[in-house]
Amino acid sequence: MEIFPNVHEIRSTFGNRYIKQYLFVGDTVVLLDAGIIGTPDSAIFPYMEKIGISPGRLSMVIAMHADGDHHGGLPAIKDASASTLLACHQGDLALIQDPEYLYQNRYNFLARDHQLGFGREGMVYSPRACKIDVVLSADETIQIAPGWKLRVWHVPGHSEGHLAVYDENNRAAFTSDAVQAGGCPTMTGSMSFSPTYYAVDAYLATIRFLENQPIEHIYSGHWPQVHGTEVQGFLDQSREFVENADALIKAHLSDHRGGVTLKQLIASLGPKLGTWPEDTAPFLQFALYGHLLRLQQRGIVRCESQTPVEYFLA
Repeated sequence: MEIFPNVHEIRSTFGNRYIKQYLFVGDTVVLLDAGIIGTPDSAIFPYMEKIGISPGRLSMVIAMHADGDHHGGLPAIKDASASTLLACHQGDLALIQDPEYLYQNRYNFLARDHQLGFGREGMVYSPRACKIDVVLSADETIQIAPGWKLRVWHVPGHSEGHLAVYDENNRAAFTSDAVQAGGCPTMTGSMSFSPTYYAVDAYLATIRFLENQPIEHIYSGHWPQVHGTEVQGFLDQSREFVENADALIKAHLSDHRGGVTLKQLIASLGPKLGTWPEDTAPFLQFALYGHLLRLQQRGIVRCESQTPVEYFLA
């Protein structure tokens, strides 16, 4: 659907969630995110055809961050339009270009020490390697048409190289998964799974950064669009989850002086942090691991190197 003149939201389903891409049409045509491997053929190209835009007119596709439901469709876009430039931030470059590196270093890096991680079944959504043509940096601009440009923001936390794009004319921020409120929603509004930020300080810095920008609208990868005073509310929810998780971890460790594993923390704290289903509780591993690292760096928590790793108050 057209959300502003010549700005389109392309929405499709992924399991019980929506995934959204955003198309800017001017002298330059830019797409934000590419969905999973099948999204270009099932949703993006049919929508573009409906509004009279061929794949060959795509100037650039920006992978806002490394995740199979955001960059998995890049190879299919390149198949359809060899001249289209594929772009991302340096921090996520290796993850986006190499599916095996993505699996080992983003989805399964907690397997050895914590007996967590995910199986390879999810890799069917981003199975193909792809070459990134353009590396984008913070504060670069992309000219869409005379008097209309997009500004690139670097907003890490969910990933090291997460990007957002700001449409200055419409005062709209396109944030993908940079901020996540209290978790990722289903199509019906219930909770699918927890927030999945990895680096706590970077995530909080991103929230503060967005609070200081002249944003009137936020359009994201999975969440309902927010407008006006709702913007601050969405950012407040994102911060409140972090603060609550931090407090619950410290309280739990205080009550369990004999040590706890990350898996035990997920089981104990998950129901206190959100209402997602039990089978998606493992998504919480990324945020809680990030909190434990941060608490270790601050000298509040220590760990013992065994398998699985156990954590204690210092």
